[in-house]
Amino acid sequence: MFPNAAQYGQSAPVETSLIELALYGTVALIGAIFFLTILAIITLPLFFGAMYLMELVIRGFQNLVDPVGKYAKLAGLVFRSLRRNLLRTALTYIALFVLTGMLTMLYGVITTIGKMTTDQENSQLVIMSEKFGIPSMMKPGYAANLKGLMRDKLPKEMQPADIDQNFMTWSFVGGTLDPAKMTQENSLFLFALDPDAVTNGMMKEQGLNPEDLGEDGWAEMMRIIDLVKQDKRNIVVGADRLEKIGKKVGDEMKLFGTNYKDIEFECKIVGAFPPGSRMGMNAAMRFDYLIAKLDDYRARTGKDHPVADRCLNLVWVRMPNKAAYQQLAAVVAEPSSFSNPATKMETFSAAIGSFLEPFKDIFWGLKVLIMPAIVVIMCLVIGITITIGVRERWTEMAVMKVMGFQPWQIMTMIVSEAMLIGTFGGMLSTWAVYFLPMAIRSITKAIGVKFAFFDTFHSPWEIVLYGPLLGILVGLIGSALPAWNARKVKVSEVFATVA
Repeated sequence: MFPNAAQYGQSAPVETSLIELALYGTVALIGAIFFLTILAIITLPLFFGAMYLMELVIRGFQNLVDPVGKYAKLAGLVFRSLRRNLLRTALTYIALFVLTGMLTMLYGVITTIGKMTTDQENSQLVIMSEKFGIPSMMKPGYAANLKGLMRDKLPKEMQPADIDQNFMTWSFVGGTLDPAKMTQENSLFLFALDPDAVTNGMMKEQGLNPEDLGEDGWAEMMRIIDLVKQDKRNIVVGADRLEKIGKKVGDEMKLFGTNYKDIEFECKIVGAFPPGSRMGMNAAMRFDYLIAKLDDYRARTGKDHPVADRCLNLVWVRMPNKAAYQQLAAVVAEPSSFSNPATKMETFSAAIGSFLEPFKDIFWGLKVLIMPAIVVIMCLVIGITITIGVRERWTEMAVMKVMGFQPWQIMTMIVSEAMLIGTFGGMLSTWAVYFLPMAIRSITKAIGVKFAFFDTFHSPWEIVLYGPLLGILVGLIGSALPAWNARKVKVSEVFATVA
């Protein structure tokens, strides 16, 4: 569905082998663990500071009348136990912070992909493409035919409010600055489309919208679009691609077509897509300039260009709802509508799903195997830490029973220790993963720098709540067995052993 450089005459990188993918994955995993560990160490003062403040508050209640004073003293024992071995407490917190951070990142990726591949009931962005051909190559007249079908065969309530403003065509143009020696450093991939498609919001999914660009960035994009409308030779190139090919805004260049052989495009760069954006490595030109060049080829050679009748690659339409899309898809599927070549309609989310189909087993493994395994490891970390602490305080537990502490009170104290570490570890980890990218986006936006990951990936807001809840759950499960064992401590056996 989506363009591949090699399919349009561009030089493409060598396919990544499974060994290389495993290597990249290992490096990414090590990098994530290192990054989260650094964050955990940085937030250690927050963890211990919060515990100290909570302990001070608890002390203020210890002199009150029972039962408030009694339970406050029991809570004070929880903080004293955590202070007994600060190194162990710190290491446990760091481990939970790192594991929660990894779990949060995986959850964010899987949730984002799930939302992207799930059809919505409201406004539907749908794509018409060639049914049996890869890459999709359709007749240029198909765009006007589709508009006609929408006006003639769809009820008024099933049509977009304004068909022209909710309609966009894409043609893919590959080019090189040096036809004798084509490399990544002198190649360019362009989307040929109507400039009004950007103004009408049809390129929103590609990052060309006020939300992604900001108020000033969107105003600058509108200024660039006005320049593109002034001359069909004017193009916009991503800032990252400009750097790679050694050009800048204002330069003029001759582009030799790679998928449109024997066609030369005289272009002037009048603007740049922001660095790090989804269009940062691509470029855009006017569709009518491509058509004009195909007409020039026919006038020059006396025959049509080999791909002149197949120069339309994708047609995008924003339909009002899912029912409208389904009705349009049924009309397009009729043989009388489009037959040479046949076409199909699918939603943007379905197209992404098809694109990600080869990776579905990996996502399944992350969701069903890796994420539950991380939760189990977190429970084991808590369980081992609390078990060691209980063993060290076995005699103390017996003394507490002699002093009148009930078994449930001892059990509650131990579980509270685990839940306290788990809550802070989960909360600070998820908050760091959620709020840190937001802070980086704000800073980079202020200084005019963009990073692709931070500008396009947004963690789901619910992780801010899930982090502390996960910490509480992990603390409860992990400490259940050692707390139960401490509850059953027998005073006579402990003192007999001591004697």
